[in-house]
Amino acid sequence: MKLGVISDVHGDPIALELAWAHLVVMGADRIVCAGDLVGYGPFPDRVVAFVRDRGIASARGNHDRWALERGPGVADEFGGGTPSIETLEFLQSLPFDLQVVDGSTIGVIVHGSPRSDMEFVNRSSHVPDILRGDLAALQCDLLVVGHTHRPFWYRCPEGLVINPGSLVSMPVVETSRTFALIDLDTMEPTFHDVETGQLVEIEPC
Repeated sequence: MKLGVISDVHGDPIALELAWAHLVVMGADRIVCAGDLVGYGPFPDRVVAFVRDRGIASARGNHDRWALERGPGVADEFGGGTPSIETLEFLQSLPFDLQVVDGSTIGVIVHGSPRSDMEFVNRSSHVPDILRGDLAALQCDLLVVGHTHRPFWYRCPEGLVINPGSLVSMPVVETSRTFALIDLDTMEPTFHDVETGQLVEIEPC
């Protein structure tokens, strides 16, 4: 199974549509999102409609949670578009974590970390011992995180931890403009540029 992985769309439907089209051409059997569908970008409703209509399962990110906490009609303090009632209802349905099962392979998708949607998982904060511990605690082979807007991966005998980076292309926020494709049979990830679909080389942790 080839799993397409995206994260941190942040109200940018063009980036989302580009990544989806590239992943379809690349043969992705399923596409999942590590959260933050809204925030920063101007079109939260278009993003949510696209995700919903194409069956892209998503975890709930901190910006998705903040939109719900603000409530209907309240402006986004980060400058993003104001979600409609229908969009808020969809965000309310998103889980903290998702599970993907392919045969004996189990994947868990969260936004920040298995503990919090605000925890940054990166090379300096999460050394290999911590990442192996998370895989063991979750009893999973794959852990997908987002939130940092930076692509990252670590593979060990216990499994694979990966951040696909962020899709959003907004000048107000740092972004990698990347997504990832994982072969679940080999646990081999590749990273790709949103606009071109071309390979982006990311050194493992």
